[in-house]
Amino acid sequence: MANLYDIISKPFGMLMRGLYALTGNYMIAIFLFTLVCEIILIPMQIKQQKNQIKQASLAPRTHAIRKKYAGRNDQATQQKMQNEIMDMYQEEHFNPASGCGTLLIQFPIIILLYNVIRKPLTFISGIASADLLGLAQKFGQSATSVNMVDEIALIGQIRDQVGSLSTQFPSLSGAIIPQTKVGPFDLSLTPEIQFNPFNWLMLIPVLTFVIMIVSQKIMKRYTYQDPTMAEQQNNISMKIMEWTMPLFSVYIEFRFAAAIGVYWIFRNILQTVERIVIAKLYPLPTYTEEDYKEAERQANLSGKQRKREERERDPNKKPVRSLHHIDDEDYLERHPEQKQLSEGSADGAKEKKDEGKNAPAPLKDDYKKSE
Repeated sequence: MANLYDIISKPFGMLMRGLYALTGNYMIAIFLFTLVCEIILIPMQIKQQKNQIKQASLAPRTHAIRKKYAGRNDQATQQKMQNEIMDMYQEEHFNPASGCGTLLIQFPIIILLYNVIRKPLTFISGIASADLLGLAQKFGQSATSVNMVDEIALIGQIRDQVGSLSTQFPSLSGAIIPQTKVGPFDLSLTPEIQFNPFNWLMLIPVLTFVIMIVSQKIMKRYTYQDPTMAEQQNNISMKIMEWTMPLFSVYIEFRFAAAIGVYWIFRNILQTVERIVIAKLYPLPTYTEEDYKEAERQANLSGKQRKREERERDPNKKPVRSLHHIDDEDYLERHPEQKQLSEGSADGAKEKKDEGKNAPAPLKDDYKKSE
């Protein structure tokens, strides 16, 4: 699976290598790489936003259906409510699962991008897998496969010894070893908890935590939320989930090189900006209390009442006649104008038929003339 990921990641690896060759700065290369990849994902984000707009446009009707069955929690009633909601979605050509499909497509792409960031010696330097594993074991890493090698940490260990190591590891000869030192930060090092005013790497996990919390708050503001589910989203379990991912990210950053944290910082910032821009270009519809009340009234109408209101709104719309002959009499009673037309056409047809019966038979001379 690791080799498959590396094969699929090659185009992104070539992009990362080109950006580093262009800038000569590892941190700027990570930022540009993250920016380009987020731009590639914009069409999927727009599709997801349009799906949320469609769902938001159906919010009053969904709310009305739920309210109609409020207070009845038996399985049969709940199933009937869900069926009615799904029928309404089908009528409006809306698939509530389409947004999940977009997220599922994005997830493997994000994994591929992360794979490129954590393997700079593979994708930027082009060092062979066998040499990477040998170098990792030489410098004390307990890696048993190339996928377990911490390549970012290995950069700082081999940077000053490339010449001497290239005789033992041939693919090092002429390889581009990224410069991971940016100002006071060495992105090849792993942050450690030390009460030292010059421990600059500690800033990266702290910034990651703060930016992720702020990003979640902003993203939530610009993402559609079903009003009927708002109370469930504000319960204790959801609050815990909001803090779990940022805390888990901090834990990961204290176990891997600081470059991973820098990538997460850039990605969260760019995703937040992207979400705000898309939400401004494709705003979610908003509804007043009157809109919800009107939807509730419509939900409680019978089928006949709903059809009557549709005819009143559009009197020029031709009514659909039943295909069943047994309904013809009822149809004509409901639509007298159609009854008059029907009777008129029937009388006309009868008169023509009677005229044909009473007309004299043609003479032989008439046949000859026609010939």
